Amino acid sequence: MDTLLDLDRRLFLLLNGQDWPTWLDSLFVGLTRDEAWPARVFILALFLFLIIRSKAWRRRALWLIPLIAVSDSLNSQILKELFARSRPCQEAFEGMRLLVDCGPAFSFPSSHAANMGAVGTFLALGARRPWARVAILILPLLVAYSRVHVGVHYPLDILAGFLEGALLAWLWARLLTRLPARFALPPDGTKSP
Repeated sequence: MDTLLDLDRRLFLLLNGQDWPTWLDSLFVGLTRDEAWPARVFILALFLFLIIRSKAWRRRALWLIPLIAVSDSLNSQILKELFARSRPCQEAFEGMRLLVDCGPAFSFPSSHAANMGAVGTFLALGARRPWARVAILILPLLVAYSRVHVGVHYPLDILAGFLEGALLAWLWARLLTRLPARFALPPDGTKSP
């Protein structure tokens, strides 16, 4: 386990410790902040585009709300407390860059990554075309990675969080296809972009 954590720290320094261009730092700071209104506007626009297209997307949009509540609660209140891993910015080792406030909570798994994994996967599962699935996942992946770039999470936190969110979304989608027709989601990739 120590070898894995050491590798994670090295990868963190490789990704975070570089002298990146200012515009790239600004992009990832904007994506990672809770008050990142431009990213929220983009997400909202994409979200509205998707839900307006069909009844299936309106249902998917409504079921996204409890999915996020479950994902965030599971992560913030259970898993982070269970693993109790310090954030890289709390350890503040040489060569790292901290571009935003560190935050008091534990690091593993990343809630941003888990929530983005849940949202991205749940929406991508509703897309029929492979290019649409990839396009839907781009922003969630960038938001998840931004947490490493700004210095508040290790790469393993992001990977675990994103996979946790994706698995939760897949299970949620499977469950929702088994509900009565009035509430159920259609099978993946039907009546969608």
